[in-house]
Amino acid sequence: MNRNNFLEMIEQSNIANHKEYLSQVLRPAIDILKNKNAEPRLGCSRFGGAPDLPVGSEWPTYEKKPYRFLGQINFSEIASTERDLPSKGLLSLFVADDNDDDDEYLEAFEDGYIHGIYIPETTNLETKMPPHSDIGKTTVIEFFPTIDIPNDEYQLKDWPFDEVQSDIYTEIRDSLHKSSDYLLGYPSHYTLAYDPTPGAEWISLLTVDSDDSLEWCWHDGDKLMIFIETERLKNLDFSRLRSDAG
Repeated sequence: MNRNNFLEMIEQSNIANHKEYLSQVLRPAIDILKNKNAEPRLGCSRFGGAPDLPVGSEWPTYEKKPYRFLGQINFSEIASTERDLPSKGLLSLFVADDNDDDDEYLEAFEDGYIHGIYIPETTNLETKMPPHSDIGKTTVIEFFPTIDIPNDEYQLKDWPFDEVQSDIYTEIRDSLHKSSDYLLGYPSHYTLAYDPTPGAEWISLLTVDSDDSLEWCWHDGDKLMIFIETERLKNLDFSRLRSDAG
């Protein structure tokens, strides 16, 4: 789906009178599809398993506890003209793994829950085994450019749709995505009654759904949303990320 296709679809819908408004809130997005038949290779984009880090790297920790590897994104694999993202390099993402035996753990909305490592050059990598023996399942991921509109009324200052139009709007938004996992766009969720974006200077970096096959369960089976400040993204600085789940 591209901008022109979207606007043509709006013209033929029952919310055509809001075409101009919707054209102003469009954002680029990149759907992420899991290719469970592909074999992971060094430096490829994938969810779960073990990360590929520079040779000699130490496993990242929080409060003296090891992070859990979420996945890695090789930006050179994204066939998109959208350059809000880097054109190359590898981003490894980690989460503060909940431990049922530990009363002290980070919530998804707390600082430090998400840890990012950006590797500009991918020529000196090795697969780093986690501190525990079980690395979990992994799946190769692929990218498909699309566009996005706000998930709900909390992400717009002046929600112009009545109840019937809101249902049409939701159907249209759902049609923009091949997957509930995607880069950029607007954060989406199942349960929140607020905009999870930390502030005006922040944008959505990654939204991923819970997945039993990857042993992902965000906030009782909801979605994990990761954010980055616009300026930090421009500077390829992934050292400060925020998140929420719901």
